[in-house]
Amino acid sequence: MTDQTDAPFAFFGANCEAGLRALTLMQESRERFLEIQLDAIRRDIETTREVGEQLANASNFAAFATLPVTILRNEAEHCAQLMQAWMSLAIHNQTAMVEQMREAGESWQRCQATGLQQAGNTASMMAPVQALFEKFSQAAALKPALNGTGAKPADGALAATRKKAIHAS
Repeated sequence: MTDQTDAPFAFFGANCEAGLRALTLMQESRERFLEIQLDAIRRDIETTREVGEQLANASNFAAFATLPVTILRNEAEHCAQLMQAWMSLAIHNQTAMVEQMREAGESWQRCQATGLQQAGNTASMMAPVQALFEKFSQAAALKPALNGTGAKPADGALAATRKKAIHAS
């Protein structure tokens, strides 16, 4: 028999589900990013072919002199399109992540409500959840502001000693 203050299994399932959704979003984002890059590469190849044709068709130095301007204009257009695609992807990812966080919060609320109904009172579910968050806040309070050596910034002599020991080994 389990203690009434144990967190229900639904909490753990909800967390796993939220994690898998976030992982799926990241993988889909990577896929979309690669598609954007592939489109950009295809455009660059096409532009290079067009410039090669223009170079082959250049009959004099005046036509040849216009090629750098054409290349620069095309490159600026491609970079602007690429930046727009990246920004669109970033906005999509941000919106999807906020939606996932909202769904995870609702799932936690449903799990908590179910647990409270099963337990019969409001105090039984709050203790383990509160203890969990207290552990996180304690860990955050114990973590010192690091300067790359593990020492607090005000402890310069100790930091210098540690650096020497690290570099000596």
